[in-house]
Amino acid sequence: MRLICGILRLDGATASSEDVRAMASAMTAPGLSPDVSIRPNGPVAFGVLDFAGRGGGVEERDGWIVAADARLDRSNRSPADAFLGAIHEHGPDFPDRTDGDYAVALWDRRSATLWLGRDFMGVRPLAWTCRPGGVLAFASLPKGLHGAGLASASIDPVAYGLKFAQQYFRGGDSGFSDIAYLPAGHSLALSVGRDALPRIHRAYCPDRRQVGRWKGTAQQAADTLRDLLEDAVASRMPADGKVACHLSGGLDSSAITVMAARQARSAGGRVLALSMTTARAIGPERLDERPLIAAILDQERDVSHVVVHDTLPLPGQAEDIDWPGSIVQGADDLMMAHAAAFGAPRLLSGVGGDEGATYNGAGLYACLFRQGHLPTLIRELPARAQSDGMSVSVAMRERLLMPLLPAGLKRRLGRKTNAADASHGIGRYLDPELRRLVTARMMPVILQSNTAEERALAFADHHIPSRCTYYAIMGARHGIAPSFPLLDRRVVDFALSLPLHLFLSDGFSRQPFRRAMQGILPDSVRLAREKVGLGDQRYTDYASHRDDLIAQAEALRKAPSATSQVFDLEAIRAGLQLLPHPDRARPDGTIDREALAPGVRPWIPLMAVTCLIAAGRGDRAAGGTRADDR
Repeated sequence: MRLICGILRLDGATASSEDVRAMASAMTAPGLSPDVSIRPNGPVAFGVLDFAGRGGGVEERDGWIVAADARLDRSNRSPADAFLGAIHEHGPDFPDRTDGDYAVALWDRRSATLWLGRDFMGVRPLAWTCRPGGVLAFASLPKGLHGAGLASASIDPVAYGLKFAQQYFRGGDSGFSDIAYLPAGHSLALSVGRDALPRIHRAYCPDRRQVGRWKGTAQQAADTLRDLLEDAVASRMPADGKVACHLSGGLDSSAITVMAARQARSAGGRVLALSMTTARAIGPERLDERPLIAAILDQERDVSHVVVHDTLPLPGQAEDIDWPGSIVQGADDLMMAHAAAFGAPRLLSGVGGDEGATYNGAGLYACLFRQGHLPTLIRELPARAQSDGMSVSVAMRERLLMPLLPAGLKRRLGRKTNAADASHGIGRYLDPELRRLVTARMMPVILQSNTAEERALAFADHHIPSRCTYYAIMGARHGIAPSFPLLDRRVVDFALSLPLHLFLSDGFSRQPFRRAMQGILPDSVRLAREKVGLGDQRYTDYASHRDDLIAQAEALRKAPSATSQVFDLEAIRAGLQLLPHPDRARPDGTIDREALAPGVRPWIPLMAVTCLIAAGRGDRAAGGTRADDR
């Protein structure tokens, strides 16, 4: 893994290597000692942190200086040469013409212009801050900027509220008022001068005209998808074949783990599978993910395996300041630590599958009805009814008629409310005035209408880059670079090109992926329909903390913190009261949540706890210095 950082002086002064060194130090987690390469050149100074210790760093090429955190696909050139070739040929569109995982900074000495670029899905992060006429500074992680005193660590209330309403940041939001992420698939250019301003350009944007236009049979689609995914996994395998993989038992992570295991085996490497599960089996047996994980491990017997249990978030736990809601020594942090101890420089994960290769759109049968695909419906609805073990009439009602009803009517009929809904969902815990601003900026709900616009939006301007950034922050704590084969550019483009009718076949959704995985996944995994979520156990485990959490909410109401302005403390207190009472536990320690809180979905009180923790944080600006105070 690499991280990059740098500074450009816009006031005619010479850039200081010490600023870059401070950024590098702020991004280096305790216990790590990356090779740090720093190169000043007049108004700029660049730095590269190499956690793999393989040498290299900031490079010079024909009047250019390049700092890159890059793993490129389908390129025989060095990253520096590939980026320079792309920028010479395509200018600000170079992120759309360079495939891989990367964040890059380039300084053109002749035109005195700084270029920044980020890969099309934002797999590698890149944050920046600018004081016009003063400095522009960039770093892979926000802590490189606020930790070095180049930007404030004070929060952006709207971005902060949006993160808690939808779990992830949107676009350039970092949660800090003075820091932005370069959006995925964008470039930034800035020339020296007191009046110069950064020019941000969207390079990547899916062509909506190509969505759903692929022509071919279901088997051809499966064969193509399998070939593309195998190539995507192969291109992400380290040279020594040693890699870590997330393994949840779902389609995405299971397929990646098996493919990585087979490729590692042929290269004499090894795979470590990392699973996060609940501490005990919960829910109906058919939803337990443990047998699914076991089926993969039984098939790939040389795969090492580590299980970490879900961590119960509570007030006062240490967090990584760059990601509100993270838990130091939490499950994700521990999995990265295990990967590092295994000696794997990279972790492969299944992010991006639901939106693309294993498309999990809602109401597909209703959508096909609207589009007039009656032959597909006539074939697939009875097949789905049979595989679901229900009558055709029930399948027609649940799969076809109910999705066609207006959202308001479905709510009155007691159907699910989306957890991100601003009024009925998590937004209830935000300050009412802030809720209005957050609602105006919320990401639209995706995987619902299945239109070409919505499918493209899932990759062009939604949560995936922020989710990748979270894993990058957790990985940086241990020198690990996460990568996502299902976010390979060719996999994404092909998945978007598939017409909707190919996603339903043989009585199953999430096709043609299931068919593509014949001979790779055990049928118990390949044909599994769903698995239980972590929320069920968290809901019951909070029972023993219920009274204390309510007391903390009351104390916070009387003595607000710097971050409590974002939240509605009365609403949080009401949400906490929906947690189960500890004296209502069964002999096995579990609680019948449906009996205790009829009609209340677990995420309602769970998000009340999450917001209580966030509301109780101290001033995040403590320890940060505003750039204009330096």
